[in-house]
Amino acid sequence: MNTSRSRFAQAGWISVCVMLAVLVSTVRAQTPSSGTTGGGGGPINTMCPVTTDEPIDPRFTVEYEGVTVGLCCRRCRTKFEDDPAAYVANLPASFVPAAAEQEHDADAHEPTERPTDDGHTHTDEESDTGDASEDGHDHATDHDTAKRSKIAVWIGKFHPPATHLPIGLLIGAAIAEACMIATGRSYFRHAAGFCLALAAASALVAAGLGWFNAGITFWEDDWLLATHRWLGASTTTLSVLALIVFARANRQSASSRAVLWYRGLLFLTAGLVGATGFFGGALVYGINHYAW
Repeated sequence: MNTSRSRFAQAGWISVCVMLAVLVSTVRAQTPSSGTTGGGGGPINTMCPVTTDEPIDPRFTVEYEGVTVGLCCRRCRTKFEDDPAAYVANLPASFVPAAAEQEHDADAHEPTERPTDDGHTHTDEESDTGDASEDGHDHATDHDTAKRSKIAVWIGKFHPPATHLPIGLLIGAAIAEACMIATGRSYFRHAAGFCLALAAASALVAAGLGWFNAGITFWEDDWLLATHRWLGASTTTLSVLALIVFARANRQSASSRAVLWYRGLLFLTAGLVGATGFFGGALVYGINHYAW
């Protein structure tokens, strides 16, 4: 009886620790940035100043020169915040700040050169005609699709639905192992192993599709996408490690230390998959998508 209570208490503490870790990371992530939104009323524009052929999304706004500017997506908002002067000319003329408007009028007949990401320079006139093609995007695959092959972009679109299987299976494996700790019944361990094996395999597939979806790069300016990318990669790696340790811990000659390593990896992976899912949702709905 005491053994059963001890196992139940251990499972309870593990579950509480995992939930608290995910809750703390979620609360910190949802803290709004100081320069993202404000009380300047509704957006002054209807079309995105960065991707000029896209209508704005009211969820993505930024305060600039006392007015609210609407953007079409999170990536465009980041670009505008980094260099608003490069896009302010695309805002409605009546709302452009006077200094910027005068500078724009003075340079209207004298094209200037601006450096681009590829190291070349283009005049403002060339940018006016080329922005739509360079910044045009599909929100499901972001702004860099033009740099990748059509087949790679198409394959990447399967990433969002592919993530559901490993998410559910990893959480199911953690629940089954918690039941094993609480009751000591071996069939819960078998259920956990079955879920973990499928989760590891499907996580490898989902992670690979994710790299097709966002492009093959090790770092990027968008911290939100970078966080989601590397949390997903870490979760996939840990799920494979947890499966390997599970195979060793399930042997008759396995030590208690191997079992503890397996459980630690499993519960850590289950917590990370929740955090990865949160940032995946933030890529689509914004960082405050769970705000009350």
